[in-house]
Amino acid sequence: MVLFCRKEYFMKQELLAKMNAYLANQEIMYIKLHNMHWNLKGHGFFTLHSKLEEYYDQTADIIDEVAERILAKDALPIANLKEALEISKVKELPDKAINIDEAIRILTIDVEYWVNDSKEIVELADKEGDVVTADIFTGYVKEYEKTLWMLKAFAQN
Repeated sequence: MVLFCRKEYFMKQELLAKMNAYLANQEIMYIKLHNMHWNLKGHGFFTLHSKLEEYYDQTADIIDEVAERILAKDALPIANLKEALEISKVKELPDKAINIDEAIRILTIDVEYWVNDSKEIVELADKEGDVVTADIFTGYVKEYEKTLWMLKAFAQN
């Protein structure tokens, strides 16, 4: 019985740690998307500028949903940029002009990471029997795969 509880505890802690890392990545991505939105230059500006705004609005909703899910699981979400930067795999961008091709390249890399990261959380949640978390992140996989397809199609100009 003690071994089962210990295993269950460590599985829950692994899922929570992964969810907090995911949250940190989204928090940094929120700023990164604004950076691209504000500093975008070149042909296709109007199309991508609007899309970036859509992405950062969507990211704000995801940040809130993931943080609230972490709280619902009796844990604390990462809520400061210092800690988020320490554990985030998403890298910030310098404050400078960014052309359309570079923005699409960077976004594609980040969205590929989001797909894989979300799938990993679904798998961990399934192992823990946490159907709510699995459902939330399965929805993210669906949206991110669609976004990835669209970014790759846009890059073929």
